[in-house]
Amino acid sequence: MSTPLRIIALLCLLFLVSGCMTTPPRFHADVVPAGSLRVAQVTHVATRAQLVNPGEALAYKTIRAAGIADSDLVDGSVVMARIYCCGGLSKEQSSEFQDRRVLYVPKDLTAEVGDFVEIKVGRPPANGDGGRLNTVTRVVAKKGDKPESCWWDPRNEKLWLRVPYCEWMSKEGWVKQGGISPAWYKPAN
Repeated sequence: MSTPLRIIALLCLLFLVSGCMTTPPRFHADVVPAGSLRVAQVTHVATRAQLVNPGEALAYKTIRAAGIADSDLVDGSVVMARIYCCGGLSKEQSSEFQDRRVLYVPKDLTAEVGDFVEIKVGRPPANGDGGRLNTVTRVVAKKGDKPESCWWDPRNEKLWLRVPYCEWMSKEGWVKQGGISPAWYKPAN
């Protein structure tokens, strides 16, 4: 096989392998600036047993390194949330799955599957610290609320890359980010 063919074969193999890899959920980072606020929808609520499971050692270490005490890791103190909705070629390849977030829920809050929550965007570790986790600041809409105050925008169920939007966002200084990573967010003060 000639060198150009080997290079092409190698690039094809790398492309195929990278397509099979899944992105781990994000604890710190986001597509909007650290410290800003955004909205996400809870898709899973973790139990303490799941958090301390040896198979989840990396998640537990990441949470603890960010300064969360072991005693604060109780049922419901960590949730998984989606920032994009809905659909795609397959669940594992959809932006809904690939771009999910892990959120810390402080003791005074309760978030349930289907709730829309406001989160303060964290940041990765820097200068030897453990970073800041994406943290829930409040529940902005409970699952099934009527009238609906938050929804997936645009309201077109045929679209795959929709973002959470709440009726009060524009009035409260939230801005829309366009491009390949759309989002509504409120810049940090």
